[in-house]
Amino acid sequence: MRPFLPLYILLAAVLAVSTFLPFSVYGEYWFISLWGILGLSLAAVMLKRKLWRTPGSFILHLSFLIILAGGFCTFISKESGLIHLSPGEKKVSFISETTKRTVMLPEAITLIRFETDYYPGGEIPRDYRSILLVGRDTAGISMNHILNLKGYRLIQNSYDSEGGTVLSVSHDPVGIFLSYAGYLLFAIGGLWLLLGRKGRFRALLRGAAVGFILLSFSPLQAEGAKVAGITSEMADSLAREQAVYGGRIVTFDTQARDILRKIYGKTSYRGLSSGQTIASFMLYPAEWKNLPLIKIKDKSLREALSVKGEYASLSDLFDQDGNYLVDKLRYNDYVKGVDELDEKAGLLLELTMGRLVQPVVSPAEKMPEWRVNLELIYNRIPFTLILFILPFISACILFLALTIGTAKLTRSLIPVGKVIARLALSISILNFGLTWLLTERIPVANTFETLEFAELILLGLLAAGSGFINGRKGKESVMSIGLIMAGAIGLVSHLLAGNPIVTPLMPVLHSPWLSLHVTLVMTSYALLGMASLNSVISLFRQGYGDELRRLNLILLYPGVWLLGCGIFTGAVWANVSWGSYWSWDPKETWALITFMIYALPLHRNIFREKDRKGTRNFHIYLLCSLLTIVMTYFGVNHLNSMHGYS
Repeated sequence: MRPFLPLYILLAAVLAVSTFLPFSVYGEYWFISLWGILGLSLAAVMLKRKLWRTPGSFILHLSFLIILAGGFCTFISKESGLIHLSPGEKKVSFISETTKRTVMLPEAITLIRFETDYYPGGEIPRDYRSILLVGRDTAGISMNHILNLKGYRLIQNSYDSEGGTVLSVSHDPVGIFLSYAGYLLFAIGGLWLLLGRKGRFRALLRGAAVGFILLSFSPLQAEGAKVAGITSEMADSLAREQAVYGGRIVTFDTQARDILRKIYGKTSYRGLSSGQTIASFMLYPAEWKNLPLIKIKDKSLREALSVKGEYASLSDLFDQDGNYLVDKLRYNDYVKGVDELDEKAGLLLELTMGRLVQPVVSPAEKMPEWRVNLELIYNRIPFTLILFILPFISACILFLALTIGTAKLTRSLIPVGKVIARLALSISILNFGLTWLLTERIPVANTFETLEFAELILLGLLAAGSGFINGRKGKESVMSIGLIMAGAIGLVSHLLAGNPIVTPLMPVLHSPWLSLHVTLVMTSYALLGMASLNSVISLFRQGYGDELRRLNLILLYPGVWLLGCGIFTGAVWANVSWGSYWSWDPKETWALITFMIYALPLHRNIFREKDRKGTRNFHIYLLCSLLTIVMTYFGVNHLNSMHGYS
């Protein structure tokens, strides 16, 4: 283990640094060799420890060797390229991107036609489809639906303006087979470790305890003075009208709320509802363009535009000659937030030209009346606000009951805290279900939705998993720390709701693999995040160090396993969508780093057990490990990543 560990840490460090480099190191022979040496070292450790005596651990570690072998086979033998086809054009070969040689296809392919499926309204693509003649047969390729041509996989890549299509072609049967076999063995081995009767994980479930954290709240801001606009009665009638927005049919109320929240940061303006505000701006743009409606967060940008206060009017963004002032600031390194302001200004200009709100004309496309009523009700319920306040209230009640309350007060407060926690879970389930029903898809396609889903998972885990902790106080303590984390996730989700996504779902995101991938990863983040927060408590309540260590191991085992399964299902999704199961994208790389970092404490000889210093180092390590999750989920969004679609 000693020579293996430094190499393991070195490789994790190389992966972290490489995501910030302006050039790629992933295809370099030294990088491949580093992985090869790590694989050989792992095999040596497995032989030395006679790991086959513990089947679950053996299968799990064997899966890594097989995955590495699959990656190496892909590196040395994969053939990939692009094929451009015009209608009626026939192709029998493609140029390999790696070897630059001509590779013959098993059969000739001819494009019969290229089709585009649109969202309601007929302007925004929902899916792309190429109808091909393969030999004498007809076959179709669309996003997330590939064509396997005797080992050559054809994937829908893009298209041109002349009715032609661009297909990705990939030939990597050995690499894919070995990698997928490794993924399957990892799932089996990890499940074996979790369920095995004589395993360490089952033994850890016999007892653990946890501490708690305090949290403070910030006051809400009051509304400003009212301004004139269309009547509330007219706004109420407009609210039920239907429009094409974000790739689906919605009520005008939904679109108006999102637009105003995006521009102004709230769903009302000086006492006017979102519908009144947006409709008034559309009807009377000359008057409304002078009202401070655009929120500018960055102080340097406000100063550059000579804007007093936090809000600017549309007129503030233009000079007396009608020149757009924001363009002049785009390349100013000292001014931030220019792109965000440009987006808000663009939305208002689209409103003035009547292009942003697209009414539904066809009766066949309109929502039924019950869905209109349901959406209006849903818009009136502040789900994000409720779902960050309730967990915090519940956590504070449980904290008070366990620390400063008398025995009688404790018996009275604990049931109240639990009822509020269950209420938060019920509301979270309701919110998720209604969102699913109204959007007609599983809501896990962007940062905001995955955060709401993560809170739902965490609240569900708290409700279902607190029974693993022995002792009444242990259960309530676990719930208190978990509820604080759920509230923190809810708070971030609430803040993100102020900047809603106004574009429809990309075609590549219409995949069942996405839902499975996000579910597994977000569940793992919830478990690993709880473990890191428990370690914070251990640093202040040192008498609980050993109990918290056992509890953290209970969280780490399923957390690391679920993260690995999430990474691998994401690889399968990428393979189906882009023809490559691993591309060393920053998001992929940091997810792998997170997995490697959190997997280390699961090995007994990394941090000495039943040793005060070893326990303290264990908790410090886990606390620092939380930074990898933060980097994976938020930090890489500032890097050049394919995962920017969300």
